[in-house]
Amino acid sequence: MNVIQKTLSSLFPKYKSRLIIEGQKKLFHGIMNALPDHLADLKIQAKANNFEGLKKFDLHPDFKYTEIYYPGENYFKYKIRGKNSKISGLRIFSKVNQRFEEVEILIWDNLIWALKINHSNYDFKEFDFSKVRNNSIDVSNFDFPSRKIDLFYDSLDEAIQERLDYNELFDEEIDGKLFFTFYGLEDGNSLAVDEDLNVYSIAYDTDNMIVKMNISFLQILEDIAANRFDEKKHIEERYKN
Repeated sequence: MNVIQKTLSSLFPKYKSRLIIEGQKKLFHGIMNALPDHLADLKIQAKANNFEGLKKFDLHPDFKYTEIYYPGENYFKYKIRGKNSKISGLRIFSKVNQRFEEVEILIWDNLIWALKINHSNYDFKEFDFSKVRNNSIDVSNFDFPSRKIDLFYDSLDEAIQERLDYNELFDEEIDGKLFFTFYGLEDGNSLAVDEDLNVYSIAYDTDNMIVKMNISFLQILEDIAANRFDEKKHIEERYKN
């Protein structure tokens, strides 16, 4: 940080915050680019999405949560349920400590989730990325705790699971009630079920945003699979009413 940047950051906290995030972004991409070619899928994932900064990670305090925004359909493109691992063995030279420091990366559902750098303040300027050791990478299993969405999916009958793409299933809370969205409609609207498997149509910018549908979860899944569900007609009726 030069003299002008130091002056601006002391006067304008938002400017300082932006500089920190820019430095963290350089650090993150430097680490991902340092991975060997057999982990090219992770390198591609890092480039295709938007890194937003390193945050506190309560689940594993020795790691930093990597906040990443997935534009468009990228979240569903890269997410693979149960593909969890820890990547270790990557070493990058620290100009501060004058030695190579190890980097570890946590992958949760195939998404880049968190990283740890030994003896570091997570400052890009600490490291010399021309000095990297990545020939002893180890990819091991890593257990994350079950989430609500995992417990919900595992509780479903096999007949429903067979017709449901878990990687397109996510949970959201609306007005204090938990819903599990299983089918996306246009403009961010969706079909969802509650914990009792009642089916709902969720349409934003309507007077009745959440409408319970008179159909079973299994039946709507079968209708969608057989192309019997008319999405366009459904949306028209929702906005008409």
